[in-house]
Amino acid sequence: MRRKDRLHRLVSSHRTPEEQAVCTAAFLAILDGEAPDAAALSSATGLDDETTCSVLARLAERGLVVLESEGGAVVGSWGLSLVPTPHRLRIRGRDFHTWCALDAVGIPAGLLEDATVESRCHACGEPVLVDFLAGAITHAEPHDAHLWVIPSEGARSIVEDT
Repeated sequence: MRRKDRLHRLVSSHRTPEEQAVCTAAFLAILDGEAPDAAALSSATGLDDETTCSVLARLAERGLVVLESEGGAVVGSWGLSLVPTPHRLRIRGRDFHTWCALDAVGIPAGLLEDATVESRCHACGEPVLVDFLAGAITHAEPHDAHLWVIPSEGARSIVEDT
């Protein structure tokens, strides 16, 4: 299955087709180490510039993408971030960050990628290291590490909680 097809299957259907297209294009660009601007996303999605800008504004308002304060390039989409957070993800030979621990684990697992996650326990602050091979966990320190997900308000982004 192609990466883009797999990504579409993994994401929420609570977005319009245009929002899905922009989030997908932004995520894939970030995964390639780029911070796409609206023009690049228009080109990648086939949407006109006005629609792309409108979609980006809606997504940013809902906390579903993170835009640079200057220039408006997308630096975060679907949990993958070029902006430092407490959750570091090394995937495809590049260092990224994620919005939360769930994203740090879910991105390599969902994309069936080799990766390393470095984070810290939210409760005690101890370091956590998780290695993936083809999306499966092969090593974790501590060996009994757990991922806790606390229910939040429906459809509310957790970007600001990291």
